[in-house]
Amino acid sequence: MRWATAARAHYNRDLRFTSQSLIVAMTPVRAIGGRAWPSVVFENADHEYAFALWCNSTLGLLCHWWMSNKTQEGRGTTPVTSIPAIPTLDVRTLSDAQHVEARRAFELLSEHRFLPFDQIDEDEARAELDRCLLVNVLGLDSALCESGGPMDRLRRKLATEPQIHANKRTRLVFSPDGEASIRRTDRS
Repeated sequence: MRWATAARAHYNRDLRFTSQSLIVAMTPVRAIGGRAWPSVVFENADHEYAFALWCNSTLGLLCHWWMSNKTQEGRGTTPVTSIPAIPTLDVRTLSDAQHVEARRAFELLSEHRFLPFDQIDEDEARAELDRCLLVNVLGLDSALCESGGPMDRLRRKLATEPQIHANKRTRLVFSPDGEASIRRTDRS
């Protein structure tokens, strides 16, 4: 019976905006989720890709942040029973072609390194995820994702939200060779 709760998609219900970069993680094989990362089970496992893209996009972060319990600075917790109430893309309404594109985008982006959510305004991988989801999967106008466009402005606004940045004074930086380092900053 417990194996019926196994899935590849797992929801981060105790998100730390200042150090974590994923709301939904996908495991290589089906696994039983735990307290912090419960499984999200779909009737059609192909729907996991579009769900993961949505939840890890800027719009997914906005929905998670809006609905989460923000009693601790820099953290957005969600009780397991509240996860279904978080607004999300209804992946059941996507066409087969859109699900194929979502899987392709997911596989392409799975090689990218994402910055913590408090750095969403400078995260090129997140901007690419937004473009893949909104333009390639959902077929929306590419102007939404242009530099200085609506998604760019939304990422900047989320990065300045006090609950998300929590006055963190360091930034994670990836070098061109993929090495991560911490840089001190004077965030105002």
